[in-house]
Amino acid sequence: MWEVRVSPSGEFSNHPFESEYFTAVPLTSAIGAEITGVRLTDLSDAAFADFQRALWHHKMLYLRDQHLSHSEHEAFAARLGPFAVDAYTGGLPGHRDVHPIIKEADTRASAIFGGGWHTDSPFLAEPPSVTTLRSVEVPPYGGDTSWANCALAFRHLSKTYRDMLRPLRVHMSASNNFATQQKLLGKALSFADPERYEEGIKGHFHPLVRTHPETGEESLYVDETYAVGIEGMTTFEAKPIIDFLIHHITQHGFTCRLRWEAGMVAMWDNRSVLHLGPNDYDGYRREMYRTTTAGGVPA
Repeated sequence: MWEVRVSPSGEFSNHPFESEYFTAVPLTSAIGAEITGVRLTDLSDAAFADFQRALWHHKMLYLRDQHLSHSEHEAFAARLGPFAVDAYTGGLPGHRDVHPIIKEADTRASAIFGGGWHTDSPFLAEPPSVTTLRSVEVPPYGGDTSWANCALAFRHLSKTYRDMLRPLRVHMSASNNFATQQKLLGKALSFADPERYEEGIKGHFHPLVRTHPETGEESLYVDETYAVGIEGMTTFEAKPIIDFLIHHITQHGFTCRLRWEAGMVAMWDNRSVLHLGPNDYDGYRREMYRTTTAGGVPA
């Protein structure tokens, strides 16, 4: 007889990060926090150092009423580190590292950018670390973004399962995503940089359990959009493991969900979270802009 599946319980560590420069208010017990009492453009060096530590701790942060310009967005993101290469878009004129994510009110599509659980561009040899996303125009409802804490999910696996996963390497590729998008949209997709297409399709192998370079925390590195296999395994051997891990990571107990407001800024650490944005706001315009920070080779 099998036990009925229940919500995860035990150690949840999303307690408020304490700083003399701002206040962190956790969004859920698992992940995320609202930062209040500060404007991103006004962070001193000491405040910014605390802000980064808060991001590593909460894994996703958001702030209201920031209303950043493209230049302010770019300048803040540059403090996080060098910009990552964005595989999908070429950026804005005069702001090559600020990338638009816009869906018009009259657009009807079966799929949108970022509509499945994923970590950003893991098919690259050096996937990005932090993504910073800001809202300019949002629907009256819908268009939320959800995140899942992959480090917390890893800690809630049995020791036997954790030990089994640590030596494995996951194959990350854009091939399945491209095929799905082409089927739904009826047209072939490409990257802004055509030279990256071959790399995206071929993909790269990364540790399925990666170690955060700043905190040493272990985290699952697998998603439903780009994970296509496990090194040394057949498809039939790898698929049940990948399917289970995605189901495990994205259960409600490990997630948070943000309802956007105009002028918000959110950022998250792709090295330890997954995210998605549902395609649930047909008839309304949504205008967002993002930057990505270089992340290095996963280890």
